Amino acid sequence: MQVTVEKPEQGLEHKMTVTFPSGDLNSSVDKRLNEIRRTVKMDGFRPGKVPLKLVKERHGGQVKQEVMGDVLQKAFYDAVDQEGLNVAGFPMFEDLNDADGEVKFTARFEVYPDITLPDFSKIEIESIKAEVTDKDVQNMITRLREQRMAWKPANGNKKAKMGEQVMIDFVGKIDGELFDGGSAENAPLELGSGRMIPGFEDQIVGMKKGEEKVIEVTFPEDYHAENLKGKTATFDITVHSVMTKVLPEIDEEFVASFGVEDGTEASLTKEIKASMEKELERAVENKNRAAVLEALQEAVEVALPKALVEQEAKTLMNRAKQNLQQQGMNVDDIPMGIEQFEEEAQNRVKLGLVLGDIIKANNIEASDDDVNAYIADQASSYEDPSEVIDWYAKSPGATSEVRAILVENKVAAHILSEAKVTEVSKKFDEVITPAT
Repeated sequence: MQVTVEKPEQGLEHKMTVTFPSGDLNSSVDKRLNEIRRTVKMDGFRPGKVPLKLVKERHGGQVKQEVMGDVLQKAFYDAVDQEGLNVAGFPMFEDLNDADGEVKFTARFEVYPDITLPDFSKIEIESIKAEVTDKDVQNMITRLREQRMAWKPANGNKKAKMGEQVMIDFVGKIDGELFDGGSAENAPLELGSGRMIPGFEDQIVGMKKGEEKVIEVTFPEDYHAENLKGKTATFDITVHSVMTKVLPEIDEEFVASFGVEDGTEASLTKEIKASMEKELERAVENKNRAAVLEALQEAVEVALPKALVEQEAKTLMNRAKQNLQQQGMNVDDIPMGIEQFEEEAQNRVKLGLVLGDIIKANNIEASDDDVNAYIADQASSYEDPSEVIDWYAKSPGATSEVRAILVENKVAAHILSEAKVTEVSKKFDEVITPAT
């Protein structure tokens, strides 16, 4: 087999010309025809007794085409091994010629780029540090109580405030005429909820039980009802009651509802704090890993194989379509092309290539014990951890994702150990529910 390779001055695409004796191809064709001959049916002949010449006349062209594809693939990858090339994606064959006792073809393909890893000590990274405070725990308990709160009518002539609920009648008019959907009776409305159009709830603040008032508001230009867009309307408001939030007491019944067997507030506080600390630890780890990977991407310049980027973009697009279908949407109604995912695909391919080199250079891996410990930790948050562990055991894909996460964590830890790290303290809510 003769091989010549043309390497580009720039870029990753190579051109390879391969020549080999056609006898290799012909022997493979004859072998395949003999296999077909055993089962082929032809009038006048018993199965397996059809002359090879007739089989060749009827099926020779198709078989040669099929075998040619297999032979070209094998010849190409044998040549790649011979030349020590690292092919990225799939080759494109062209200029095929089968004559004068030899087969000659040209293949165009990309190779993986050579990556120069950066000096990690020069990478600057902000690392998050956070802890769960007693105030964070009390805020969480308050949220849990608010999830089970009830509305209680206020006494006397209390004026309605934001965050309180009013029971109202309202009658809407435009140019003195009623309009569809503009009236309701005994409608509960939490002030500040944003349920009504801008200005509506603000003008009810300060009203008392039994009070009547006429307010004026303007419908937004982007309002969903075409006939109301930009229109100014008046609403006759009657307040029937003002109600305030009543939070449940932290009694034995409330505590037990969260699975705390002894029913004490101290035990509830302890369990909530432990859960918050675990959640915070995971979030900090994820954010610090993301910060390292982002800094790593910025520190490395690398040419990307177009074939890998295109393949990754297609994968991202197909995943997006599947998510939309799971939401009950018809993806045929949504214009979508791989160009929409190209930037993300480029970032993912680049990061994958760089991480691969770092992992190889530092022999980084996640052991089975690491994976099992991670899964056990995740499962501990569920009512029946064994079910979660069993699910992972039956889901090789999910287990592979866990292994990939752990390897990325180890890469991030390795880079952090050498990089210029600035530690930034953040509160629990800033890490778990960052401002948008």
